[in-house]
This record gives sequence, structure tokens and C-alpha cells, in this order.
Amino acid sequence: MRCTTGIAAAALLLGVTGCEGLFTGARELTQPLHQTEDGSFAPVTLTLAPEMNPIAFNLHGSIVANPLQSGRWNAYRAELSRDGMTLASGHFTVNNAGQRGPEPATVFAQTILYASVAQAGEYRLTITSTQPKEVTIESPRIEVRRNTQPPPK
Repeated sequence: MRCTTGIAAAALLLGVTGCEGLFTGARELTQPLHQTEDGSFAPVTLTLAPEMNPIAFNLHGSIVANPLQSGRWNAYRAELSRDGMTLASGHFTVNNAGQRGPEPATVFAQTILYASVAQAGEYRLTITSTQPKEVTIESPRIEVRRNTQPPPK
């Protein structure tokens, strides 16, 4: 579930599931991401520790208002690893549902991955595009939240 600012506020007030990674726990850090030509993001190194568990990784950014991209999406795979071993992975999409107001871009935030780590240290978060880029994302950044409450399974 992608939570735009308005949807996220409503979800918080109504107790709707799917946005827990955005609101529970505490923000540990926010780091800008560099998007490559194919839509993937350059890997980032994060310092994580067990006392942060469970950890949510949230992607924030803006979708450029472009009628040619309306109704299209980017598909990604997120992977958290340490010493070449994958600890958690998942798939997600970022879509352009169309412009909903006078603003030039639509701000979005969504949880892309939850993980728990067994030991303190440096971990690598890799976000790769799994299809050709169809949507333009501006100001992408990753937010790490500690001690979150993942949604019920």
C-alpha cells in the first residue's frame, strides 16, 4: 500500500493497516537516494542494531506530474544484506495515479521492507528496478524507523 500524505493521515486517524512502518516506532535516520538511469537506486550502507528491531525501511519522494506517465508504475525489489547474505527482501511498486490537484508533483511515502537484525553492524540496502522505468521520481530518500509494529500477517 502506498500512503500519500492525505491517505496516511486518514489511516492514522482511522487505524487502517498498511502504513504502520510510516508511523510506529521512531525515525532513526533519513538518507537521500541516487536514482540510476534504469530507475534503480544506488545501494546505501546503513548502521543497524538488534535494539532497533523490528525495523521499517520507507521510501519517500515525489511523483512528477506528467500526463504521459499517468496510470504507469515502476516495479522494484528491495534487499537488505550483510556480508553478501540476504536477510530480507521484498517487491513493491511506485505508481503515478494521475495529478489530483494544482501541485506539480504528488508526494508519496511507503514502507518497502521490514527486517530484524541479529547483530550490530553495517548493512547494505539495495533497491533495483525489475522493469523499465515508467514514472519519474524526484527527491527520493530512504527513512529507517526503529521499533516499528509491522502489519498483521
